Amino acid sequence: MSKNVLDLNPTDAKKFFINQESFSNIELPPYFSFTKLLTVITKSFKDKELAFDDLKKAKKYETVNHILYGNKDGKYAWRKYEIINPLLYVSLVNVIAQKDNWKLLQDRFKKFQGDKNIECESIPVLPKYKSKQRASQISQWVNNIEKKSVTLALEYKFLYQTDITDCYGSIYTHSIPWAIHTKDESKRKQKYTDLFGNKIDHHIQAMSYGQTNGIPQGSILMDFIAEIVLGYADTELSKKLNVVLKDKKFHILRYRDDYRIFTNDTTDGDVILKCLSETLIGFGFRMNTNKTYSCDDVVTGSIKPDKIEALKFEAVPKKLSKKELLRQLMIVQQIGKWHPNSGTLKNRLSKILDAVNDKDFYNQQKLITSLLIDIAYNNPNAFPVIAGLVSSCISKLTIKSKKELLLKIQNKICNLSNIGLIEIWIQRMSIGLRFKLLLNEKLCKAVDGEAQNIFITDWIDDAVIKKSIEDKSYIDKAKISKTKTLIDKKEVQVFDSYYN
Repeated sequence: MSKNVLDLNPTDAKKFFINQESFSNIELPPYFSFTKLLTVITKSFKDKELAFDDLKKAKKYETVNHILYGNKDGKYAWRKYEIINPLLYVSLVNVIAQKDNWKLLQDRFKKFQGDKNIECESIPVLPKYKSKQRASQISQWVNNIEKKSVTLALEYKFLYQTDITDCYGSIYTHSIPWAIHTKDESKRKQKYTDLFGNKIDHHIQAMSYGQTNGIPQGSILMDFIAEIVLGYADTELSKKLNVVLKDKKFHILRYRDDYRIFTNDTTDGDVILKCLSETLIGFGFRMNTNKTYSCDDVVTGSIKPDKIEALKFEAVPKKLSKKELLRQLMIVQQIGKWHPNSGTLKNRLSKILDAVNDKDFYNQQKLITSLLIDIAYNNPNAFPVIAGLVSSCISKLTIKSKKELLLKIQNKICNLSNIGLIEIWIQRMSIGLRFKLLLNEKLCKAVDGEAQNIFITDWIDDAVIKKSIEDKSYIDKAKISKTKTLIDKKEVQVFDSYYN
C-alpha cells in the first residue's frame, strides 16, 4: 500500500509540498523549473507566513498567479490552470506544515475517514523511487479505484457513478475552515485572522482577487486542500446515510470529485444519490447530471469506456513497420473521436513513441505529421506526447523542411481557442530548431527574452524575494541552449516505459 502525505511528519510534509512536482503538476518542458525559486524563497522566508495585511495587498490584484488555459475538446471547452505566485505558495505551505496545524489536519482526516462504507482514494501519494508524482497518482487510481471496483462486483449488483460539476472552481473558500474546525466554530470565529482555517482561506483569496469561490487548479497542494473540503463532505454524507439507510449494505469509492456507489438495491442507489446531491449543495457544489448513471454490470461499469473501446483493437506492438505505424495512428484517431483526451488515447500514443524508429517515418513524414496534428486538434490534452512523436518524425528532414512543417502546425493549431499550453509545446519544438515563432503565451515570450510579468510582485515588500521572482529564475537558460530538435521521451511521458 502506497504511503500518502498524511503519513509524513510536519518537516517532511513541508519538503513534499516545497517541490517542483507538488508546486505545479502542469505538463511543461524541462527548461521550466521552479525548484531554484522555491528554494530561494524558502530560505529567505524560512518558517514565516505572510501577515494578514500583506494578504490584503495581494487581494487587490486580479492576477497575482500566472493563468494558463488548456483546451479540452478542440472547440470551446477549456480548463483554467494556475501557477501559484511562489511567495503565496511558500507562505501557505508554512501555515499548513506548522506542527500543531499539521497534527490537527491529520486528526481531521481520521475523522473524515471514520465511515468504512465511504472510502477516499485520492489523498496525494508519495512517489516511488525515481518515478514521477503523476505516475504514482495514476497507479493509485488504477489499483484503488478501478481494480477495487471490479473486486466489489463480488458483493454488489449495481453501480452508480457521478461527479461534481467544476469542482475546483466551485469550492467555497469559507468551507475550508468549516472542514478543519467544524462549521459552527468557524462561523463563530469568522473574523479571527489567526485561526488556522481562516489563514488558508485568506491565502487562497489573495490568489484570486479576494474572491471566495474557487481554488487554483494545477498543483498537488491544491489537490490536498480540495480533499480537506471533500473529506468533510464525506462525513456530512455519512450522517445522512446512517439515518436513511441504517443497516443496509452499500459502499462508496471517491477519487477527488468522482463517486462510485455500489448497492444491491436500486432504491438504495437512488437514496444515496439524493443524499449526496443534498450534501453537495450545502457546500456550493452541483452534482453533474450529465455524468450520472447506473448499471447492473458492475465489472463492465467499473472500467472506463475508452478502455472498453480499446479492447476492440490489438495492442500496440513493441516493433512497428511503416504500414503498422499508420494503422496504429488511425486507431488512435478513431478512439479520439469517441473518447477525446482519454487516458487510453494518451497511453497508446506513448506506446507508439516507445516503439517507433526513424525508419518507420521514411518517405511519409508529411503524411504522419498531418495525421498526428489532426489527432492533436481534436485531443489537445495529448499535445505534449504528440509533439514528441512529431519531433521524431521530422528529425531526418532538412532544416528548411522542418521549419515549413512547424509553421503549418502552428497555423493549424492556433485556430483553436485557449491554447496557452499548446503554444508552450510548439515553442519547445521551435527551440530545438533555433527558430523563433510569434506566440501569445506570456511564458513563451519570457523564454524568448521579452520583458514579462508572469507573477505580480507589486504587493511584495521583501526586496530579495521580489527580485528573485522578477529575475525569472524559473527559466533555465542553460537547458534551453542544450535543447535538441528531438524531444526526449522523458519530457512527455508520465511513466518511464509504457511496456513496463
